[in-house]
Parts: sequence; C-alpha cells; structure tokens
Amino acid sequence: MAPQKMKRIKAPDSLCDIAATAIREAIITGRYGLGEAISENSLSELLGISKTPIREALANLRHEGLVSIVPRKGTFVFTMSVDDVAQLGFYRYALESTALDLAMAGHAKELLSALKSICTAMTAARQAGETRKYLELDGQFHQAIVERCGNLYLIEGYQAIAGRTAALRTHLSQHPTHTDKSMNEHVEMIALLEKGDLAAARKVLKQHVTRGERTYADGIEDIATASAEDRVIRRKRSR
Repeated sequence: MAPQKMKRIKAPDSLCDIAATAIREAIITGRYGLGEAISENSLSELLGISKTPIREALANLRHEGLVSIVPRKGTFVFTMSVDDVAQLGFYRYALESTALDLAMAGHAKELLSALKSICTAMTAARQAGETRKYLELDGQFHQAIVERCGNLYLIEGYQAIAGRTAALRTHLSQHPTHTDKSMNEHVEMIALLEKGDLAAARKVLKQHVTRGERTYADGIEDIATASAEDRVIRRKRSR
C-alpha cells in the first residue's frame, strides 16, 4: 500500500518574531506614540515572555527604523522632524512614481482593478467610521502599485520604509482634513489612470505623498529627539 501524503507542518513563529509583530503593530496603530519610551519589563509582563526575545525583537525593529536604542537611556519609538517627513515623502515619490510607470506599462488592467477594489473598500470604511481599517487599506493601495512594478529592488526599497510610513499615516490621520484630501486623491489618481493620463496621475501622486510634510509642519507635534530627558514636543510653523 502506497504511503499517503501528509500535510507539512508549519513551524511556529519564534518568540522573537511574535514579540516583533506585536510591537510593530503597536507602533503602526499609534498605541505607542512617536518618541515614546518602550519598557522591556512592561513588554515582558504584557506578552508573557522573557526579556531576551523582546530584546532581540527590538534589535530587529531598530533595523526597520521603527525604534531607536539609546545606550544607558533605553528604547524609544522612532521620531520624525519636519525635515525627516519631507525626505521620506521625496523618497516615496521617487520610488512610487517609478513603480507606477512600470506597473502601468506591464500590468495596467490588473493594477486598475486592484486599485478600484481597494478604493471602494476605503470609502466603505470611512463611511462606517472604521479609521483603522481605512488606514490599512490606504497602505494596501500604495502596496498594490509597488507589488506590480516587477522590480525586486523597488519592492525591497518600499518594504524598508513601510513600517514608518504606516506609523506616520496613523499620526497624520489626527487631522481630518488630511484624510479627506488623501481619499480624494486616491479617487482622482484612478480616474486619471483610466483615462491614460499617467503624467497627471504622477502629479497627483506627488502631491499625495508629500502632503505629510505640510500637515506635519502645520500643527502636528514635531518630536525632535528620542532621548528620554530631552524629548520635548514642539510645534513648528509652516514656512
């Protein structure tokens, strides 16, 4: 009798991976604020695991740019000045505009179908007041563009900033007008892409991904340092 095939058992995630996932999610969703101190002891108690995997998880999140580890002071959620936000927006535009060109050249029909589906879900989430869901879908909208560009290096480059971008998106959602304009721009980009006006769509994309700099400077906290004793919240006026 021939032996029956057995389903391969998936190896469980390590405690380090479990801790990293939990902490990453807490940062992205805003449960930890930008610049906020992260206690290994508190995480150990909260997650029910020892400090060793938590320490390893924080080291991994440091490589993702989500935390800063300051010797003899502790671990802090990453911080962003207005200049940091401007640079991130510039990088996002350079990366996403190139990805958009490539995706439209090779997978236009598939991309437009995905973007319209995501945008419909975003509208429903907004109407239902499901902010967290809306922000997740916002991220999926941009991810859909990058995933279809066919360039591994662009995809890796986007993944390297995905966590910080998601956390900043949550932070900026405190300004309702920012989210209103952002939603309208998603709809406008789809309409322009359907008409084949890629140049105009890129123009809207640039406005879209660099708005964080203007909103951030216009009244959202600019936390200049992750140092515990120096962490002063300031407000900068837009230039």
